[in-house]
Amino acid sequence: MINSELSHVTTLEEFYESIRSQQEAAHGENYCKMHDVIAEIAKECNSYKELGVHQGGTLANALLQPTLKYVEGVDIDLDKYNKYLKPIAEEWAKTTKRVFKMKEEDSTSIESLGYGTDILMIDSYHKSFHMEKELERHGPFTKKYIVAHDTHLPDDQLYWCLSSWGADNGWSVMIRNQENVGFTVLKKNG
Repeated sequence: MINSELSHVTTLEEFYESIRSQQEAAHGENYCKMHDVIAEIAKECNSYKELGVHQGGTLANALLQPTLKYVEGVDIDLDKYNKYLKPIAEEWAKTTKRVFKMKEEDSTSIESLGYGTDILMIDSYHKSFHMEKELERHGPFTKKYIVAHDTHLPDDQLYWCLSSWGADNGWSVMIRNQENVGFTVLKKNG
């Protein structure tokens, strides 16, 4: 993933439009298609948690969803997030009176836990052993959807990890997108 140039942005909307266009220009069409799915499923949700924030493109998308009253991000290193998005996101949270939290933690650690969430987004360390630990840690506290990026390329190991964990824990594959690097959405059964 590229590091987008975002020094010119001053609003959350500018940040999101700029980072999405730069990422899709660098990585190809449909690289950010999961953002559209997150926006759609967010219509029936009020909380969102993201593991693996990087600069914050997907997180900014979540912040812009009007139904999400609680948004939380976790990353082992928040330097790239802090550089551009932090002041914009904090001002957004204050202005909109929504709860917004960031944690600089390993996404598999007990410290990375917080409140339960309707949507869990996973885009951290792209290895199945790591995703399995994240699912064991955060899955039981996720109420409706689990979304994961990069589940098709460079291989589909993350898809199989996610779908296998889901089948064993009461979740079903709702979307398996194989365009570009792909993404997968699990929906909780029942």
